[in-house]
Amino acid sequence: MAIRTLFLCSTAALMVSTGVRAADAIVAAEPEPMEYVRVCDAFGKGYFYIPGTETCLKIGGYVRFDSNYGESPYSGESNGWDAFTRGTITLDARSDTEYGALRSFIELRSDVNNITDTDTYLNAAYIEIAGFRAGYADSRYDTWLNSAGNIINDDVIDYTGDRTSQVSYVYGGDTGFSALIGLEEGAGNYDTGFAPVPSVSYHGDDFPHVIGGLRYYQEEGTGIAFIGGYDTNAEAFGGKIRVDAAFNDVFSAWVMGGYQSDWDNDDGPGGTRRLNYYGPWLGDWAAWGGFAFKVNEKTSLNAQAAYEEDGTFAAALNVEYMVTDMLKFQPEINYTEFDGLRGNGSAIGGTIRLQRNF
Repeated sequence: MAIRTLFLCSTAALMVSTGVRAADAIVAAEPEPMEYVRVCDAFGKGYFYIPGTETCLKIGGYVRFDSNYGESPYSGESNGWDAFTRGTITLDARSDTEYGALRSFIELRSDVNNITDTDTYLNAAYIEIAGFRAGYADSRYDTWLNSAGNIINDDVIDYTGDRTSQVSYVYGGDTGFSALIGLEEGAGNYDTGFAPVPSVSYHGDDFPHVIGGLRYYQEEGTGIAFIGGYDTNAEAFGGKIRVDAAFNDVFSAWVMGGYQSDWDNDDGPGGTRRLNYYGPWLGDWAAWGGFAFKVNEKTSLNAQAAYEEDGTFAAALNVEYMVTDMLKFQPEINYTEFDGLRGNGSAIGGTIRLQRNF
């Protein structure tokens, strides 16, 4: 009897031990809990937390197709059927720090004009924190005044140099009073459109260009802004002032004027004119102006006109139609009256743009 009792107890203990080990094996085989991507709403729509970090990332960009027709507003030459395609990817990473938001921004572009003419390049890459920016992007001589109008070919009379390496500091925000000071290399090429120097390279020489600006804007978009820069290579100053007026939710208008010193210098290489990075227009001064009229929730009408002292006049009119959310259709007509160093005559043409943002 005692032997049978001992056997039964041993069997029960073995079964319990085996069950515990099996349960442990089942628990050990369970997968690790999945870490889902979290939405980050601290910096606006579209941001998410990079898993395992407190950094918020937004991925964006657009795909654009342009078809040019008629005569080029830049040169007057016939466009034939000229197509242009661009794909852009942007990466915007932000995180909170004891100094405020730390931001890093990258924009990559690929352009295709035809089968043999493709170009992939870095359009922007910079770091921002506590009002400071360091990196490569469009010159703040351009972006401080929000470029020009909502026009495709808005730079027939050009108002800025090309993208550049830069370091700058901004005091203030998008509304109210703000001020800018910075240094720029001025790197990039600019097609002057006339001989004997049809294309030149801008650079900061031994010392970078100096730039500064002031701005005051109200929330509805009415305001005034000034930007000035000194090209240390051309030893010339350039400045622009812009006034915006938002009359109501439907109609707004703007006007911008630019002035540069020493336009008619001829002390460059071989007696050529040394062009000012902060004065790419031809002549001492130039002026731009335009308006935007919101027809309805999907449609807006945009116009712009520009004139430079050398004699060339350029005008453009387009309709921006949102086919659906994030997809726009924008046909534009352009007129240019050439005079002075750009030549003589007129050109009528335009562009049809289809763009999908994401």
